[in-house]
Amino acid sequence: MHVIGGNGRQVAQLTKKVRYLSMRMKSFLLPLHLLIIRKYVIKHKIQVIHAHQRLPILIACITGIVTGVPVIATVHGRTRFDLRSRISRKYTSRIIFVSRHVLDVSAKFEEIKEKSVIIPNWVSAPVKINEIIPYSISYVSRVDRKHSDLILLIIKKVLYPLALKYPEISLRIIGEGDFLEIIRTEAEALNKKMKREVCVICGFVLDVKEILGQSDLVIGVGRVALEAMACGVPVLSMNRQRMGSIISTTNYSAYKLTNFVAPGSSPPDENSMLNILNDFFSNPESRKNEAFDLKKLVTGDYDPLIITEEIMKTYRSVIGLTNN
Repeated sequence: MHVIGGNGRQVAQLTKKVRYLSMRMKSFLLPLHLLIIRKYVIKHKIQVIHAHQRLPILIACITGIVTGVPVIATVHGRTRFDLRSRISRKYTSRIIFVSRHVLDVSAKFEEIKEKSVIIPNWVSAPVKINEIIPYSISYVSRVDRKHSDLILLIIKKVLYPLALKYPEISLRIIGEGDFLEIIRTEAEALNKKMKREVCVICGFVLDVKEILGQSDLVIGVGRVALEAMACGVPVLSMNRQRMGSIISTTNYSAYKLTNFVAPGSSPPDENSMLNILNDFFSNPESRKNEAFDLKKLVTGDYDPLIITEEIMKTYRSVIGLTNN
């Protein structure tokens, strides 16, 4: 296997069997990227190119046209952006969608219907069972301009009244980005006001599962929600655009179709968050049973061996095809 992508801390996680080429892709360097990747594909006799995100998908498709190598793209949630180019829609051999909802809202693209498949992300249960820290909440995201508004809303408007009602409550923010220092400043102000560390800024964490597994509740969607449920931890489906609910065995099937996002819901607001979190922390026993049942569902539905075989089946189906 070969991986081409931007350099970062996660590169250390790759096994020695993976050949890695560092390349931070930029639109203005498109001709250079094409020359390098075309040469790489030919040199290593690549049989399938699998790309994620808008620019890499476009580069992969042009490379596929030139070399005759089939291209598979994975769309995680932004079809109109990731497949914005007609080249990307026309010259992909298969398009993998991580949820039924993402595929359904892409139905207007007639040219991709016949080559679209649904293969969700996989997740595995942790080997080590962590001890839960009571009343601890974890939030995982990039700490950039887009996500900082929600993080600041939680710190300024939600965490303080909760801390007055539940003296043990704490929030851990996991992630890094340009707005990390702004978030840190607000967290320190709250901690000073409460005279204890209510909000902990973790920054980059290599093994996120370890912190998720210690949490009483995780806020997130998509991959974050999956990882938390696989650890047996309750999840509040929420991001900066959608205010969902606590995921339960009752609504799990519906959330599964949307990659654990709440489409059609309003953005998060102070009162909605306080109502959900107050209700959650006032019923400690019921949430433990739900989390255990959800863990069984998730680890069965998103088994790594099953998902990997689906991906390999897709690879095998396009080998030998050309997009010309």
